[in-house]
Amino acid sequence: MSTDWRANYSDEEEDEQDDVFAGRSGLILTVDCASYMFEQEGGESESRFVEVLHIIEAMMRNKVVTNETDLVGVVFYNTKHNPAPETEEELQPGLVAPRQCAIYLPLGATSVEMIRKVRGMRESDDLFGFDAKYGHAQGTSLSNVLWLCSRMFSHCGYKLAQSTIVLFTSNDQPHDCSSSEYQQALVKARDLQQKEIFVELVPMSGSFECGKFYKEFLCTVLEEELDEFECPVYEQSKERLLHRLFVRSYKKRSIAGIKWHLSDDVSLAVNVYSLRRRPRYPKKVRLLRTTNEVIVSKRVHVSSTFSDEREEEDTKVLLPGEQRKSIAIGGEKVSFKPEEVAQMKQLLPPGIRLLGFKPASVIKMTNHLRSSLFLYPNESYINGSTTLYRALYEKCLEKNQVAICMLTMRRKQPSKLVALVPQTELAHDPLGEADRHCGFRVDFIPFAGDIRKLPFLEESATAPEVTDEQTDLFKKMIKKVKFKFHPTHFEDPSSQNLFINIESLVFDVEDAELFDSTRPDCDRIDTKLEPILTDMERLFGEDVEEAPKRRRNEGTDHDGEPRTKGPRVAPVNDEELVNLLKQGKEYRIK
Repeated sequence: MSTDWRANYSDEEEDEQDDVFAGRSGLILTVDCASYMFEQEGGESESRFVEVLHIIEAMMRNKVVTNETDLVGVVFYNTKHNPAPETEEELQPGLVAPRQCAIYLPLGATSVEMIRKVRGMRESDDLFGFDAKYGHAQGTSLSNVLWLCSRMFSHCGYKLAQSTIVLFTSNDQPHDCSSSEYQQALVKARDLQQKEIFVELVPMSGSFECGKFYKEFLCTVLEEELDEFECPVYEQSKERLLHRLFVRSYKKRSIAGIKWHLSDDVSLAVNVYSLRRRPRYPKKVRLLRTTNEVIVSKRVHVSSTFSDEREEEDTKVLLPGEQRKSIAIGGEKVSFKPEEVAQMKQLLPPGIRLLGFKPASVIKMTNHLRSSLFLYPNESYINGSTTLYRALYEKCLEKNQVAICMLTMRRKQPSKLVALVPQTELAHDPLGEADRHCGFRVDFIPFAGDIRKLPFLEESATAPEVTDEQTDLFKKMIKKVKFKFHPTHFEDPSSQNLFINIESLVFDVEDAELFDSTRPDCDRIDTKLEPILTDMERLFGEDVEEAPKRRRNEGTDHDGEPRTKGPRVAPVNDEELVNLLKQGKEYRIK
């Protein structure tokens, strides 16, 4: 059994490896259910509690897209009653809610049923009978609420890499500073800090004063200074949580840890990070047409031999070691074993090998092969890597030099010619996170055989003459339509369309809106270019509109109407053929 080995030789996505699983993220949304959360303030059509349900639904829908394995739970506090779970699946053994607290959704992976339960309560006139089922109360101890959330994290049955509690409330002082509940809340805040459980506050009132209680509480949990802490604002927190996300979130982990060999005796350890990766859409599942059951397919390589004497075919399942990969060379088929193909791909062991230094001007944008990577020192592997890395970085930056190296990412992968370009830190994000980090950027550069010449560019062609007035006019046009670009301003319309269609199908939503941020704003462009349109028509003339192309199969009948080509029907007998001729219709006999 042999296959073409070139089909499996593609290495365009060699760095797109799945991250090592290191635990899930847990999120518990705690909602204040006191009577003031159900009051409608002046000019508002919905209560604060309904707004919280909007936010919870949006967060759950975002979790399904970004990371469906994360756990989400909903807890109500300041409730009068504590109803039992509706189903046995929601019952968690060893977990009992304290007084004036209720678990609406246990901590679990986000599902369609959970989102429908939140949406059903939001759209219900009486909120699923909230007053009779849960009721309203005040003065619930915040330490008991946090204790319940901590117990839910420990009883979820999964290893959690990150645990977060989100508080929705419009009461800026749940406990007086001189009360024992205030001291108990601070003690519980220190316990959460030791357990590495984060707490996020979402104020549901524009007049919320964080300094009365929550500022000291949050600084204790997050281990921050009171002077440097920025209190959350109602409108900003609400808009941030309601923003729909259509991109999966990826952990900030390195894709490889290798050595950078400067010589035979000197080397340092570095980690390789990916600056960009393709979005991964949900996998397609084959279903049986009649019952919609999932079809599981399995590929098996089989060799068959046919014997004339036995008049039957002998089959044998081939193991991976018995398979061969082949390629046609000089009219003959040459076969290779799997280990031979791996040896042909890997010319050098994993690592980076320095070839020399060149001026930064040799790196051209026209030689861009694929997205860049990023290097950062790994001090835990080789001591002194950070110092040596920093010295190389500063010296290359000072002399405007780049390091030309051979990069072998991992075993059984071909080596690539790369240039390590030093770059300085540059931040565009309003939140302060650096978009361009300081360090070495890995740019892939082509080999000599990868560069080709296009024949139409080599031919000498006379360029049209352009006057200075026309050039100045287009400079004005470019200046008017110029805008500040940032990748976060544009979302992938294909992923948006996919997830919106899936949600519309699941929740029976018709006419779902899709906002394509990649489409140009033609009205705004026309408004900006209106002052120079007259000059453009004077210098360049009006655009010539081409006539629409006529289809080959279209024509006109006797009435002048367009006629399309239909299926050819043969006449049944001679009389029908005579009638076709009398009507003026043609029929060719082949």
